[in-house]
Amino acid sequence: MRILVLDLAQDDPKKCTGKRMIRMGRAERTLRPRGLVLNPISNFVLGPQDRSSFDTITVIDSSWNKSDSGFFSKFFSSSRRLPILLAGNPVNYAKPYKLSSLEATAAALFILGEREQALEILTLVKWGHTFLELNNELLERYASSSDVVEEEKRIMIDVFGLEV
Repeated sequence: MRILVLDLAQDDPKKCTGKRMIRMGRAERTLRPRGLVLNPISNFVLGPQDRSSFDTITVIDSSWNKSDSGFFSKFFSSSRRLPILLAGNPVNYAKPYKLSSLEATAAALFILGEREQALEILTLVKWGHTFLELNNELLERYASSSDVVEEEKRIMIDVFGLEV
């Protein structure tokens, strides 16, 4: 699957996982989103059924501190949000939904059935295994689900003890 990074240059370049994916040849820089756009406020949840509709993923690489819902609302066309997952990165460790661009990309690939590519992406950072350890069961459940929204609701109740 082709990976594109819309880099908004809002993070420390040394820590930016979007830039790292580009530097390591796992993604390409883009000036406009194409294909499936990972968007944390999309009304649609990414699921395995999306695999047949997209061959490109665009990740919007921006700072969580500088991007609000108004910013992300510009990217609704062909956008999907990821179901609940925990960050493995040191900055947002174990926080739900606060994934780095690299984690979001790997999660999307995993859910879409591109597990080898997802695991390859995770090797680009030393904490990639942590993300997988925290989320492996969840990713497996999402990747094999025919209804990711319902699966996410079950996980929020069963795993996180949250009411939906």
